[in-house]
Amino acid sequence: MLSILIPTYNYNIVPLVREIRDQVLACDIAFEILVYDDGSQSTLNIENKSINLFENCIFKELPNNIGRSAIRNLLAQNAKHENLVFLDADAFPKNPCFIENYLNSINKKVVIGGITHTEKIPEKPFKLRWLYTKIREQKKGLHSSNFFIQKKLLQSNPFDENLTKYGCEDVLFFNTLINKNIPIHHIDNPIIHNGNDDSDTFIKKTEQAVENLLLLLEENKLKKQHYKVSVIYNKLKSLKLEKLLVFLFKLFKPLLHKNFNSNFPSIFLYDFYRLGYFCFLKTKT
Repeated sequence: MLSILIPTYNYNIVPLVREIRDQVLACDIAFEILVYDDGSQSTLNIENKSINLFENCIFKELPNNIGRSAIRNLLAQNAKHENLVFLDADAFPKNPCFIENYLNSINKKVVIGGITHTEKIPEKPFKLRWLYTKIREQKKGLHSSNFFIQKKLLQSNPFDENLTKYGCEDVLFFNTLINKNIPIHHIDNPIIHNGNDDSDTFIKKTEQAVENLLLLLEENKLKKQHYKVSVIYNKLKSLKLEKLLVFLFKLFKPLLHKNFNSNFPSIFLYDFYRLGYFCFLKTKT
């Protein structure tokens, strides 16, 4: 009936698995929960191994890191049921009827449940990640952190395993489905993102996501006119201002990091950082 698939890396996944298991048991359906650790070699896996004692639950450590795309494909390949729910490890369902809500939409091909932020505002240096979730991610978007899909559909449209670094694998995946006119439905069934990345970690992930975006744009896997940083870059280039922006990006980079690590991080400055880094990469090529 339902396979719940959770890729993880260096994270205590036991509370999430326990909650999901309890919800699925209450629904009285055939299920499994597969949790694969992507080669983190974490001491947290000592506790995570207790998942194997839960009914219909499997925790597996991969010997090497294979990346966010490949591990999702592997989980889907090993799933024994035809209906899949993917969840990120660093989140928790907001609704006690989380699984039931997906079951009510099981006749759909693809369903995205959404994401939201914790009610408690974290202190620096974790506030930037929390703010990004609040302002950007909890809007209706295309996120692989919480979605339902039919197994046969994912197997015929797998995540692109050429993307081994963080970021944009979900953008490309859902863009592929959209281009094939496969309907994507949104329901109000969010997970609460724990916001456990400090600002330096989050900015590093942002840089990796920008690198992936640039790669996908240059390979024509994504359309340049659909992405704000690409559109702005092209306008700057037409005005011969792209090198000026790169200069300003380098000049103010230490101050930007200082802001990101403060209790008052700015999403506007974060957007400038993304644009500056994109322009920096483009002027290098």
